[in-house]
Amino acid sequence: MVAIFVALMFVGLILIDLGIEKWRVWRVAHPSTSTSPRAVVGDYGFDALFQVPDGIHLSSQHTWVKADPIGGLQIGVDALIARAVGAVGRIVLPKVGDVVTVGEPLARLENNGRAVNISSTLTGRVTAVNYRLAEKPELLTSDPYGRGWVCHLTPTRAEQSARGVRFGEQAAKWLEAEFVRFREFISAQASPDFAVGVTSQDGGLPSFGCLGELGPSAWSAFEANFLRQP
Repeated sequence: MVAIFVALMFVGLILIDLGIEKWRVWRVAHPSTSTSPRAVVGDYGFDALFQVPDGIHLSSQHTWVKADPIGGLQIGVDALIARAVGAVGRIVLPKVGDVVTVGEPLARLENNGRAVNISSTLTGRVTAVNYRLAEKPELLTSDPYGRGWVCHLTPTRAEQSARGVRFGEQAAKWLEAEFVRFREFISAQASPDFAVGVTSQDGGLPSFGCLGELGPSAWSAFEANFLRQP
């Protein structure tokens, strides 16, 4: 049964990728609105924040999913989490063989006594873990869509394959809207004077690592508002 579920999952992702190909053709035909996604967004330029690399599918919990050519799915966090948390002091990773359920914690990001849990958007078994993050947690924020991947997961419930997942231009527009929502969230959490210090000049977006300037209650509120299953 697990093999059947995995096969169905890949069928769903293949169909999604076909949609991406159609989107690429449209973008070539409309060069005035074309963007060039980059795998590495460590410099966090204004344009890079909203670009989603090819093959990456974003979930509502700000994790991403990518089909692995050798089987299973690669999981990571998106640019909003990377921008919000900033320099991560420690990452608690899942273990190979762990069975995770959608909505349950998959990983934990810690920094100076504050922490947020990253929720799993799929139910499945962990088949690989990026142990480099234990030694270099900064990879999560310097290269979230590449070397900062978290784990590989073999799903056991194929019916979740397209639930709450966005790709291509839809993912980019949603991520941009989420950054606006995050800016409003930061302003509400901070005092009026202090809020000015946690936004950058690029469109008034929250500055890199701005959550680190706020207390534990703000981290808990961020997790509840952005990282949990709706």
